[in-house]
Amino acid sequence: MQKNLSQDWLNWIFENIQRGSDKNQLLDILLSEGFSVSQCKIALGLDLTKDDLDELKKLDSDKRNYLPNKNISATQIKNVQAEIYEINNFLTKEECKKLIFEITRTLRPSTIASSGEYDPTYRTSSTCDLGRKNDPFLRKIDKKICDFIGIDSRLGETLQGQHYLEGQEFKAHTDYFEISQLQDYSKNRGQRSYTFMVYLNDVNEGGETEFPVLDKAFSPVAGKGIIWNNLNEDGSPNENTMHQAHPVLKGEKTIITKWFRENYKN
Repeated sequence: MQKNLSQDWLNWIFENIQRGSDKNQLLDILLSEGFSVSQCKIALGLDLTKDDLDELKKLDSDKRNYLPNKNISATQIKNVQAEIYEINNFLTKEECKKLIFEITRTLRPSTIASSGEYDPTYRTSSTCDLGRKNDPFLRKIDKKICDFIGIDSRLGETLQGQHYLEGQEFKAHTDYFEISQLQDYSKNRGQRSYTFMVYLNDVNEGGETEFPVLDKAFSPVAGKGIIWNNLNEDGSPNENTMHQAHPVLKGEKTIITKWFRENYKN
């Protein structure tokens, strides 16, 4: 399997482009290091051929079952039947404050996939569709997530924010789509692969994200990210990734979430 471009290599590309280096010469160097043609061309801003796109789709398919970037600052949770990572201080306090401001000024009731409607007995939070706002700061956060996990941004869904008041929760659910839901929600993009969630504030009490089947829970800490793969190695849904947002007992909770899909938009 070909290597993925690390942040160090991406920085090297940017610095050389800034110096005015020939992009085709840079491409030759990257290929000699074992990186894929398609990923290198994307990083260099070069046009992709049909063969490049086919290669890119294959690479994305091959890496569904592990964190592509293998970022050393992400700690994999061991001895569980799912692929889960924890990242401390993924976002700065200032970034968290800005995101909370953006989320809390444009909220709608959160809905559930099974009905597409608000269910006050099951999910009581509010949602903000951050990705629909034309804002440079929000685009920067979205890019930061995609770069960290190492998945092409075109495989990502719209960045969302969720806000929980005291007493609000999201009962046990999965992020992947049930077979009966795929036709309505897939739009030929396939299943949800990875979920990338970041807590934006500390919670005084409650608000934990628990994976009950795995007997694992995470407490909200500002800037901390949680990544998990919703699929098994063969691409089938991993039922062990069922999780729930416990009720906030004291204070409020705000998070951002980005989901990734198996296929590009048509």
